[in-house]
Amino acid sequence: MLIPFTKMQAQGNDFIFLKQPQQEAQELPRLAQSICDRHFGVGADGLVLVIDDEEADARMVIYNSDGTRPAMCGSALRCTGWLVGQKKQKDALRIRTDSGFREVQVDRDKGEVTAVIGYPQLREKDLVLFGLKGSLVDVGNLHFVTWWDDLEPKPHLLFGAKIEKTAGYESGINSMYARRISADEVELLIWENACGATLACGTGASATLKVGVELGLLNSEVTIHMPGGSVQACLNPDQGVSLGGAVKEVFEGAFPWKI
Repeated sequence: MLIPFTKMQAQGNDFIFLKQPQQEAQELPRLAQSICDRHFGVGADGLVLVIDDEEADARMVIYNSDGTRPAMCGSALRCTGWLVGQKKQKDALRIRTDSGFREVQVDRDKGEVTAVIGYPQLREKDLVLFGLKGSLVDVGNLHFVTWWDDLEPKPHLLFGAKIEKTAGYESGINSMYARRISADEVELLIWENACGATLACGTGASATLKVGVELGLLNSEVTIHMPGGSVQACLNPDQGVSLGGAVKEVFEGAFPWKI
């Protein structure tokens, strides 16, 4: 069967959106593994379904490239906002996620989307994993944030896979490796649970801002530079973290798949 799709990316964090999500739920993990494969499939960090919802403009359901389900994904949320905004010709949207409702603002002229990613909760301020001291933050999924003077050794490649599988955290841990440029600017390398090294991570950027503010390293409004591009991030105590930046529709196609 041919499965129509649209591929989107936000700072290089890429996702496949099903145009007609009619597959049975039990088939979706295997479909995600197949279609997201970068050698034998289309290639993406995740598979996203956009479903009609009575209480929101749409519901976002996401599968990681290994078929598992994350509770939240900031980059996928912003891409979802773009597609739904285009379809409904709306700039202000309400999207249901597995972590609750999220507000999304679309600027169709600039090709940018700003979204409330989540409400980061600092679980542990001083946690040591595999010799690294960092902070554990919950943004619907878990992030371990560490700070570095120099990211040239590419610490995400050295520690990411180990931290992801830390015993006692069955849902897995994302890890963020941050370098403070100034109080208004930070550089970030990323290792995502179930995906590996990625070019961007919305929830990871949100977790990093939360930790940076808590430690007195960052202001509440910053620019976060990731390998795939930069986003503007703002921490509001009442509204959580919002991220804004460019998103892009990469291409459309149809994926041949055997059930």
